[in-house]
Amino acid sequence: MPSQTEKTDVERLIRDRPQFHATSDGTSVSWAVCPDVLRFICESVPAGSATLETGSGHTTVAFAMAGANHVAVTPSEEESRKITEYCTKLGIASTVRFVIEPSDTALPQNAVIPEELDFVFIDGAHAFPLPFVDFHYTERRLKIGGIMGVDDVFMPSVRILYDFLQAEDDWELVRQIEDTAFFRRLGRNESTADRWAKQKINKAFWDRKVRRQRSRLRWLIYLPVRMVRNPQRYFGRWG
Repeated sequence: MPSQTEKTDVERLIRDRPQFHATSDGTSVSWAVCPDVLRFICESVPAGSATLETGSGHTTVAFAMAGANHVAVTPSEEESRKITEYCTKLGIASTVRFVIEPSDTALPQNAVIPEELDFVFIDGAHAFPLPFVDFHYTERRLKIGGIMGVDDVFMPSVRILYDFLQAEDDWELVRQIEDTAFFRRLGRNESTADRWAKQKINKAFWDRKVRRQRSRLRWLIYLPVRMVRNPQRYFGRWG
């Protein structure tokens, strides 16, 4: 449970709505998640947890309020500066380490990711296929019982990841707050060679493929019988 101080801090963050982001012309703006997402993070992350997010913003402050050992991967040094200044203003002891680099180049470098993660929040670049890249390089380090958060799940480039997590037995949807979803890892499929065939996102395709193969096999098995019963169809007229 969050302490009273954490509750007070997150409510102030919600009220302040600091503008950490900027538009393409440099205008300061707040692209904040829903306030209940910030409350959920503070409630769900014990102090000392190993956490990581792609992107940065109000959620970064929430992880700091919770006392997490947090890694924020963002290409924006300006965002990291503003977030650090805001945490200092509120007297929040920052345990955030910023990796100033795009996630698709930073995450493959294993040194930037803790060996084990308790909580991951994917809210970086949304262009396809970057949400999947973020997922790929973080989910294997997420502990059983750990939480995977995904923001903007109704955006087409993110929706496929959301649908995948909804379908798989290894993941459980524990909370959805508007367009932000949080999944708990229940298991881990260690298989590699046939992993695709066991994923439910591929089940309909695999079932159709098996049916087609069985249909072809039956056709080949009964072909000699059909040829004997109706030779004219297969051989034409003789003589």
